Formats: sequence, C-alpha cells, structure tokens
Amino acid sequence: MKKLRVLDLGYSGIKRLQSSVSCLKYLRYLDRSNTFITTLPETICSLCNLQVLNLSGCSDLTSLPRSLARLCMLRHLIINDCERLTCLPDYIGALFQLRTLPIFFVSKESDNFKQLKRLRLRGELTIRNLENVKQELKGIILEMKNLHSLELSWGDDHDGQNSSVRNDSNCRLGEKVLNCLQPPQNIKNLSIKGYPGIHLPRWMNTLALPFLTKVLLINSKRCEHVPALGNFPVLETIHMHGMDAVKNIGSELYGEDRKKSFASLKELSLIDFPNLEFWWSISGGEEFPSLVKLTINKCPKLMNMPMFSSLRHLEFHNCHETILGSAVNITSLSVLIINVFTGQLILLDNLLQNNVHLMSLAISSCPNLCCIPPSLGNLVSLKSLTIRWCEELLSLPLQLQNLTCLQSLEISECHSLSALPQSIDGLISLKYLSIENCSNIRLLPIGLQHLSSLEHLTIMYCPSLVSLPTDWHDLSMLRSLCILCCPELSSLPESIKHVTTLQNLEIHGCPGLNVLPEWLANLSLLRSLAISDCPNMTSLPDGLQCLSNLQRLSIQECPRLEEHCQKNIGKDWPKIAHIAHIYIGSPEVRKENVASSSLR
Repeated sequence: MKKLRVLDLGYSGIKRLQSSVSCLKYLRYLDRSNTFITTLPETICSLCNLQVLNLSGCSDLTSLPRSLARLCMLRHLIINDCERLTCLPDYIGALFQLRTLPIFFVSKESDNFKQLKRLRLRGELTIRNLENVKQELKGIILEMKNLHSLELSWGDDHDGQNSSVRNDSNCRLGEKVLNCLQPPQNIKNLSIKGYPGIHLPRWMNTLALPFLTKVLLINSKRCEHVPALGNFPVLETIHMHGMDAVKNIGSELYGEDRKKSFASLKELSLIDFPNLEFWWSISGGEEFPSLVKLTINKCPKLMNMPMFSSLRHLEFHNCHETILGSAVNITSLSVLIINVFTGQLILLDNLLQNNVHLMSLAISSCPNLCCIPPSLGNLVSLKSLTIRWCEELLSLPLQLQNLTCLQSLEISECHSLSALPQSIDGLISLKYLSIENCSNIRLLPIGLQHLSSLEHLTIMYCPSLVSLPTDWHDLSMLRSLCILCCPELSSLPESIKHVTTLQNLEIHGCPGLNVLPEWLANLSLLRSLAISDCPNMTSLPDGLQCLSNLQRLSIQECPRLEEHCQKNIGKDWPKIAHIAHIYIGSPEVRKENVASSSLR
C-alpha cells in the first residue's frame, strides 16, 4: 500500500479521510469527488508527489488544508461544485506546477489576489468575490495563455447579486479591477457577473479576441452601455441579463466594422432590461446574418428591434405588445414563444401569416387574449401548439382543422373556453392531447373520436365536464388515458373497450364514478391502472383477473375500495393477486399495514 500511486474514493460513503494517508508518499492521484467530506486532514499536505486532487461535487466541503501550498507537485486541484467552499488557503500562488484551479476566491481578510498572478492556469477559471480586491493589479491573468473559459464575479452568490458592492467607491474600484483583468487572446468563453461599475473596460471594446465564442454579462446593474461585441469575429452566443441602467442599445454594440459584425452569432438573449427603450439598427443593413435564436425577456419598455432574416427560434417574455410589430416581417421562424403579454396580441395575426413554416407555437400568460387569429390555419407545418393561462380566451379558430401535421396540443388554464371546435377531427397526425384546468368545458367535441393517431389523452381539472364522446372505435393508437379531477363525470363510455391498444389508465378525483365497468377486461394490453380520490367507488370488475399484462395497480384515497382490496382478506383481492406491483392506500397506511403484518 505504501507505494500506491492512485487512490479513487469517489462516490464512496467514506465521510472522513484518515490522517494516515500521509504514509502514501508515492501517491499521485487522489479522488474524493462526490462524497460527504467536510474537511481534509492537514497530513494530506505531506503527499509530496501528489499531482491530482479531485474534490469535485463535495457539496459539504467547507475548507481546504492550510498547508496546501506544500504540495509542490500538485498540477490539478479540482473543486467544481463545492457549494460551501468559500475560501482558499494562503500562499496558493506557491503551487508553481498548478495548471487546473477552476475557482479562485478573493479573500476579504488577506490580500491573496496577487497570488493569482504567480499561477499559469489553463482550461477554466472562475474568480469570485472580486469586491474584496483592495487594489488593482495589472495583467494578472494575461499570461495564462491556455485559459479558454473565464468567469469574473462580484457578490456572495453565483449571480453576483450582493447589494453591498453597489456603492460609489466600490463602483470606481470595480471599474479599475475589471480593467486589470484583461483576458488572454485565446479565451473562448467570458462571463462577467455582478459587475458594480458604470462603464465597461476599454479592452472589451478594443481588444482583439479572435477565438471568443460566448459572452455572458449578468447583473451589471449600474452599467449604462453594452460593449462593442460586434468586434469579436467568431462570437456565437451572447447572454445579457439584469442591466437596469441601459436605456438604449446603440451603434456601439456593432463595433468598428458594422458590415462584418456578428457574422457568426447564433444565439442572443436580452433578459431583465427594465429601462431599455430603443434598439438601434443599421439602415438598410443586415446586422445579424446568422442569428438562429433570440430571447427577449422582461424588457417592458422596448418597442423595436432590428431585422433578423435567418431567425428560427423567437421568444418574447413579459414585453410590450408593440415589439411584435418589429417581428412581423420575419418569415423564417420554426419556434415562436409568447409569454406574459397584457395586451390582446392584435399583431399576432400578421406574425403567423408570415411564418407558414412554423413548427412550434406556445402562447401563455396572456390574460386579455380573446381569440387566436384564423391565420393559425396557415401553419401547415406546425407540430406543437401550447396555449396556457389565457383566461379570456373564448374559442379556438375553425381553421385548427388545417393543422394536419400537428402532433401535440396542450390547452390549460383557459377558463373562458367553453368548447373545442368540432373541426378537431382534421388533426390527423395528433399524438398528444392535454386539456387541463378549463373550468367551463362541459363536453369534448365529437371530432375527438376520429383522431386515429392519438396516443396520449389527458383531461385534468375540468370541473364542468359531464361526459366523454361515446364512440372510441377509431382511437386505434391510444396508449394512455388520464382523467383527473372531473367531479361531474359519472361514467366511462362503453366503446373504450374497443381501444385494445390502451396500456395506461389513470383516474383521479372523480367522485361521480361508482364502479369500473366489466368491459375493462377487454383491454388486454393494459399494464398500469391507477385509481385515486374516488370515494364512491366500491369494487373492481371480475374481469380484472384476466388482464395478464397488468403489472401495476395503485389505489389511493378510495376508502371502500381499499378495504375490499386488502391482501388475502379483501373480497376483491383474488381479482388482483396476480399483479406484480400493488399499491393500496397512502404510503403511510402501507407502512402501517406492513408493520401490523410483521407483528402477526
């Protein structure tokens, strides 16, 4: 054992590392990742040949040995995902061989920031608690030539939301510190979180970073302008979140050569810009020729945006309805998400008319939307349609029947909707249908029975629903039927017995159902049956014992039925004894029954 080179204790239940580990003088690799250790023994610092110390995923780890700098051969100190670790030992800069250190904590007590300049790290580096820097130090990471990912963070949490860093003195110091943290030219990913300054450093506007592909600016609350990101030729992803002071995105965003700016950009998100009013665009130009995905979220004052000729995925969340006017000329969309709009979405009609190749449409939290425009029927390529939390929506257009490629339809929290159009039978490709929390729907359309491709049908929280369609013969592909919280429903249609493809049946919160029908025995492929909160249900059909494929039965909150299904003594037990997995009663009741059985 003394000549052991590799010791892998990752994912083990061992909570403590014995101090005798110091005897392993030849040890080069020690893995304690994803364990519950809180500390390491100081004796580990005697392992003079140790090159790799892996502590990733040790969420309870609070500190590292004080003499860690004695590990003179250490090359990789892996401390990713150690949430409770908030500091590093002093003199970590003495580890001249160290190449991997994913996180560096700037200490409030000691001036350890300058230790960073002595290291030649590579790969990824996150520098946290930059508000603790007492003075700027130029070129501190510029010599880390092999660094490809850099995160600079102010504040206590990982998003830099510590309000204590936002006073004027910290603002000025923050600007000086960031100015000194110029990254090396080979950097690919750059994140800045919680930056307290008003102005971004000059290097963000002038520095040549030819390999930079991703930029994140998060919670730079006082920053008044966005940087000249158009100067970075291969930039593919930009996320800018929480920039409260930005009122305009001007021409500075596009950099020096506007015709070549953002040639490679594929994804852009602007989130939480509460005061942003105007987004400047190049006259007659095409600013974002390769942009595929755009997300605009919590920008309530923004009224316009540039033209995006190649856009495929567009998301609007919590914005002013006027911004839809800047999107109506887009014709290339595949995905459109509209969420949290207080207006009536009058401009939605034009937007749908111009995007006939749309494949996914989601509209949610639009409380004043009264109707979906007829242009919905133009979306002949649409595969997914989701409508949620539109309380004033009265109806769906008859043109819904034109969506012959639609595979998924979800409608929920639309309390003014009283019916689905009969033309639903035109949805010949529909596989998934979910109707949830629509309190005024009393009947489902007869056309539902012609959805021959339907595989999953879910009906939830429809308190006014009194019956289901009577004819189910054509639902030859249906595999799952879930009926939840429909208290007025008094029976299941007998023709369901012809749906011999059904594998999963779930019934919950239907007090009007007194019995399960005998024809249940016809569902020869049924594998799972769940019944809950049906207090008036008293017995199971005799034919249940003929269902040889039934593997799972769950009965909960059905007191009479639970009594009749008690193991060995209930009158319905012989009907279900052949089922492999039976769950009767709540988990607590099942535990009590098991305990009682063991005592007997």
